[in-house]
Amino acid sequence: MPDFVMVVVGCGGGPTEDNLSAYLVKCHGTRWSEGTLGLEAGSGLGALTRLIGDDPNLFNDNDVHRSKTLLSSPGAGPSERATEVYSSIRSFIITHGHLDHAMSLVVTAGSQGGPTKYIYGLERTIQVLEMLFNGLIWPKLAARVGELAPPFFYRYIPVAPAEKYLQVAPNVSVRAFPISHGTNDQSVDGTYESSAWFLRNDQSSQEFLFFGDVEPDSISRLPRTRAVWKHAARKIGRKQLGTIFLECSWRNGRKNKELYGHLSPPHVLDEMRNLATEVVLAAREQPPPPSRFSFLWNLLGYGTSQPEVTLTNRELQGALQGVRLVVIHCKATSETFPEGKSIADVISEEIRELVKGSGLGLEVMAAKQGMTIVPQPSNLACVTRLYPERGEDETARLKQDNKRLQATVKSLEVSIKHVEGNLKDKAKE
Repeated sequence: MPDFVMVVVGCGGGPTEDNLSAYLVKCHGTRWSEGTLGLEAGSGLGALTRLIGDDPNLFNDNDVHRSKTLLSSPGAGPSERATEVYSSIRSFIITHGHLDHAMSLVVTAGSQGGPTKYIYGLERTIQVLEMLFNGLIWPKLAARVGELAPPFFYRYIPVAPAEKYLQVAPNVSVRAFPISHGTNDQSVDGTYESSAWFLRNDQSSQEFLFFGDVEPDSISRLPRTRAVWKHAARKIGRKQLGTIFLECSWRNGRKNKELYGHLSPPHVLDEMRNLATEVVLAAREQPPPPSRFSFLWNLLGYGTSQPEVTLTNRELQGALQGVRLVVIHCKATSETFPEGKSIADVISEEIRELVKGSGLGLEVMAAKQGMTIVPQPSNLACVTRLYPERGEDETARLKQDNKRLQATVKSLEVSIKHVEGNLKDKAKE
């Protein structure tokens, strides 16, 4: 069963201002009016009005049992419906503070109805948004939680990368990871910080992964995307995550020095190989030991501080079977494409061809403005399929290591009891 419903309000990376990063999300089976989550806020009311005019049923609650109602009353026009949709947003997640991801957030501030709206982002993102709402660029219509402010103000909630998920909307919790989006000489580490977000349906525990703008780890001053793939790999292995939204701003042939903190198709393939590697490695991992013996686990070579591993093409075959990559943030150009294709079609096709040649098994599709996307869980097959050529040998090795570990733990427990007995004897003396 689907877990989320997403409407693509905008998915481009500029330069046209009517199709910028903006996605509205709800849990499947709930009504839009019960609490919509805004994932980015580039395009807003203008794009919504046009999309609803083109498709009046865009925000029907067709996924709700016995419901085909619209948000608005019968006879409402596109503008009224768009306003009602936007007013239903409870919270925004902003991946970074660039205007193509926050423009509608700014220009609609203080003008929308509904309950107080919260803005979630990493601390650096919140600081950038505070510069926008500083009373000079735009009136100060936002404040941090805890500060005195009118109810129509946005409320900032800085999110720290952490192990725990944070609830941001009804039945929706998130976890954020910092990623690098090019250089920035004004920051301490020399990089511009963006973020990637895992969004979880709290009822089903199913998730999808959404990236803000990101540069290739291979050329970054501060490569941080691998940490996202490590976390995603475990979710994919447990069939909790099957859809990834990842930017690809440029076509094939773009020089590294002209990426400006973005990806091109060859770099997307590199990142997908990194993810596939983490999926295979996660499938081979031993279960974590009791915490009192964690030092012994590290001694036996199963600690978490392992160097990055490069696997062969054969080992990665089919590693991402059942995972869907949704390509976003394609930058519009003046090029004319055959058969009415868009830049998103062309870029996603370039990625698709590269992925096909790699044998990773990944499905690739392009996000389109006005599209309804239903992120699906992974249907990844069993672990042994990830490396069939060494499945039996690997299983035998793991069994042998388990026996060795169990024997060592038992011996250690005996030693601990012996030491405890000696201490008690000395205490009596």
